[in-house]
Amino acid sequence: MTDNLNLVQKRRIQLQAAIGELGELVIQALHQSVRCIKEHDLTLAARIIAADEEVNQQRRVLEQQCLVTLAAYKPAGEDLRALGSCMDLVSELERIGDYAADVASIMLKIGETSLPSEPVAAILDVAESAIVMLADALAAFISNSDEATARNAVAREAQVDDDEDVIIEQLLGKMRDDADFTLTGTYLLWIVHNYERVADRATNVAARAVYVAVGHTPNLN
Repeated sequence: MTDNLNLVQKRRIQLQAAIGELGELVIQALHQSVRCIKEHDLTLAARIIAADEEVNQQRRVLEQQCLVTLAAYKPAGEDLRALGSCMDLVSELERIGDYAADVASIMLKIGETSLPSEPVAAILDVAESAIVMLADALAAFISNSDEATARNAVAREAQVDDDEDVIIEQLLGKMRDDADFTLTGTYLLWIVHNYERVADRATNVAARAVYVAVGHTPNLN
């Protein structure tokens, strides 16, 4: 029994580390998407989209590893919660990676059209907040942090929602005043919503960290 317990804990550590590596890929893609907007770099946009396949491949590999571990070792208690959560987070991270690729795709649709500096700066602030939330939530999960640490990781989620609402109103106002801005404004609305969704999914990551720590899943939204 002790040997099996040690094997379960070893696999748990390995899989949580692998989740961390996948998270690093996703966070890198998100930072690149921010740079893509800031520098209006369409070449970088194409690279982000191409690189998304690596995230998809890692998801498939990790899902299989999680399934094999759950079937082979039949973990219990906190180990079961952690390994089951790894399975959930693989899917969460893959979807967050899609948001970075979606932003890059939108930038390719925008093309060489210049973007207004004020709403773009506000969108990038939302993006940075969402990325920090995700990084902190992942760190809480990987390090088996306590409930308070996991909750604190995503404490700014409500602020991100409020900031998105302000940006939406600004963009809609500009679209009403300038019909020529309608298409570009729509693209920017899509972009800010992608980053708001990153923040939403970061709260899911934090919720899994809480679940592992204490055995219940809170509503952190």
